[in-house]
Amino acid sequence: MDAIVDVSAAPHRPSTNASSSEIANRLSAAAMDADEGTVKQMLANLLLGQVRRSDEPFPSQLGVLEHLFLTLRSMALTDDLTNLYNRRGFLRAGTRLLSAASRDKRGALLFYVDVDDLKSINDSAGHAAGDSVLTRAAQVLRAVFRDSDVLGRLGGDEFVALAPATDPVAANRILHRLREAVAADNLSRAEPSLSLSVGFAQFNPRKQGSISDLLRKADLAMYENKLAKLLQANPKLRSTRCG
Repeated sequence: MDAIVDVSAAPHRPSTNASSSEIANRLSAAAMDADEGTVKQMLANLLLGQVRRSDEPFPSQLGVLEHLFLTLRSMALTDDLTNLYNRRGFLRAGTRLLSAASRDKRGALLFYVDVDDLKSINDSAGHAAGDSVLTRAAQVLRAVFRDSDVLGRLGGDEFVALAPATDPVAANRILHRLREAVAADNLSRAEPSLSLSVGFAQFNPRKQGSISDLLRKADLAMYENKLAKLLQANPKLRSTRCG
């Protein structure tokens, strides 16, 4: 339900001589930090202070600014290449999901996903090929996880997925679906092939834990998975490491 905007109650109405850049900065800040009700109030205030002299009806003008806010919010929280959450967006949405899971006494799983050999793909086939591999990784994650799960690209070759889960074997099922989705993607495309290293961490609602804690644990598990694959492919490294 839309928030009711009481323009008479606004304590901080912008002056009529504010510059366009000042207005843009306010909207950008609101897009990243404010809740929906605050944003609607702020947009109404801006509208009254800046463009109320227009002949266009007030609701139409407010609708235009609300659309601008949604665009700014999307730009602030979304990764341009994959259209998943960026780091900021994932941390915000992931924190909300964990808060709800803790309140409802539900568990959750955080998966840390790394695209293998992205640098060598960029070096040998070009950055367009590397971007294509990253886009494919995002598509695989969308195919495996639910719309209600939180997916993000932290940057570079690193992706994350956060999913509510109460079943103790849910992680194994998700890992199996990931492997199947990667294999299907590679069968349907030419080189370069897509390979993912994956680690996960479990959220226990009965213990104190943050999204940052889960990221650290899942990142470590991902690194162990990547190292295990490297040692399997290069047995000589295993003997060197053990020695």
